[in-house]
Amino acid sequence: MEKGKRKVLLVDDESGIRRILRIFLEVEGFQVLEAVNANQAYQVIDDEKPDVVILDVILFGTTGFEICEKIKSDPKTRDIYVILFTALTKDSDVAEGERVGADLYLMKPLNPKDIVERVKAVFEGKTE
Repeated sequence: MEKGKRKVLLVDDESGIRRILRIFLEVEGFQVLEAVNANQAYQVIDDEKPDVVILDVILFGTTGFEICEKIKSDPKTRDIYVILFTALTKDSDVAEGERVGADLYLMKPLNPKDIVERVKAVFEGKTE
């Protein structure tokens, strides 16, 4: 898979977070897609088939847990690697992330470079 063809969907209602992550991911050659809510996320997933979804848990109208569970329960999308990226830090939140099938649970704040390294590792693992 060519590096430039790797698609990452950012789902966060905070434009500043999306902007920063977009810059760091694009510098590494990823194609970055964005959504601010569940409906947009589902549409982008359906249309673009991203390889990785970086998903905030606290969203207007639904939760990232619900979106993750839907992604992971659908045979067409269950192979998408889902990273929950959130300010929720309680053990019960982490456990809920595991329950809904998240591949990785990262807690804010986190250096954008660290997130990019995690995304790069996903692709390295997929191609080995």
